[in-house]
Amino acid sequence: MTVHDKRLAKTHDDILEAIAEALDIPPSKFEEAKSRYEAIGNWLDRPESTLADYDPAISPQGSFLLGTVTRPLTEAEEYDVDLGCRLKATKAEFTQKGLKEAVGYEVALYAKAQSMAEPEEHRRCWRLNYAASAQFHMDIVPSLPDAQRYQAKLAKRGHRDLALDAGLTGHAIAITDNTLPHYDVRTEDWPQSNPLGYAAWFRSRMRFQLALRKKAFAERARITASVDDIPDYKVKTPLQRAIQLLKRHRDCMFVHDCEHKPISIIITTLAAHAYNEEPTIAGALQSILTGMDRFIEDRSGTAWVANPVNPAENFADKWAEVPRKRDNFYRWLDQARQDFALYLRASTFDQIPQALRDRLGPGLVDRVMAAVPSVAAAELAAPAILTGAAKAADVERAERAIERINREGAQSQPWASL
Repeated sequence: MTVHDKRLAKTHDDILEAIAEALDIPPSKFEEAKSRYEAIGNWLDRPESTLADYDPAISPQGSFLLGTVTRPLTEAEEYDVDLGCRLKATKAEFTQKGLKEAVGYEVALYAKAQSMAEPEEHRRCWRLNYAASAQFHMDIVPSLPDAQRYQAKLAKRGHRDLALDAGLTGHAIAITDNTLPHYDVRTEDWPQSNPLGYAAWFRSRMRFQLALRKKAFAERARITASVDDIPDYKVKTPLQRAIQLLKRHRDCMFVHDCEHKPISIIITTLAAHAYNEEPTIAGALQSILTGMDRFIEDRSGTAWVANPVNPAENFADKWAEVPRKRDNFYRWLDQARQDFALYLRASTFDQIPQALRDRLGPGLVDRVMAAVPSVAAAELAAPAILTGAAKAADVERAERAIERINREGAQSQPWASL
């Protein structure tokens, strides 16, 4: 449901959907960012570019790629648009420093041509700052293809099945890091990353709901495109919406301690693990908040949130160095459980408890509640948290659909027989 379609809110989920949509990047801002990074890609690949022979490709990473972007808390803050800039080159042709400077040279020329400030060099990226009215900056990470070495390391560590899964590991990259001692040395030993593989894993955790929502989108828009032809960013699943709400709750709770707040990749990874293809945001929040901490491993006394496409990487590696980060994660999780439970267990859906209102942003919540008319009829009032039986039925239904998609493809339309 959108705030603009004037449908009445009848459930907790309608309200949660409206709040999450208000947290999302506005479509016009998303399209503006998309057109800007496509323009950078065109510049890097123009005939006169010093990188043209390497077929440079720009692609989004992070929350823009995952569909979990959240609006900054204030108008003074900016969206952080993470981009990868991949060259079809080898480590025999570049050192990390050489690659970073080669990309930086062309990004600086682009900034000059657009009358922008010079790019800022950061540890792994170049930051391109736009005018304040744009309300976003772009972090461009130079990289080279590195799937073979990435897969070899996985296999050596005992993750052979993962190494052989090209969908999860075939797009791994080597990146630069100007803090490393071999930054200016020609070597095979580069830092590695796999944002496209992570996105593929994340997408697999919501495969059925994503296909279902794309089908509904096509029907509403009266278009004949296949489900696979509809871009992921055109729809949002309960998993994505739940993560947006949880990230906003985290931001408000730690507004005065940003340095030690739970990081988004941990919330996103644990939420995706705990999600069971629930068809509602309320159901997704229940499963995620109840079970996300079960996916934190204990490896010889070290808390470990494994990168699902590289289990040797620990997203929670800073917890041992800074125990406050670990403590704050569990403090946040306990608080989120309490705050969302207050709302989801209430029989009235059109009143947000004060505690949850404060941690989603009072101004934003009030604007949403004022803009979305609701029906508070007694027959519509019921707690949003599913019973165990109902939840089990939903999970079984989703599992059957996912199995059919895996067997026959996204066009099998498993929803038609469920």
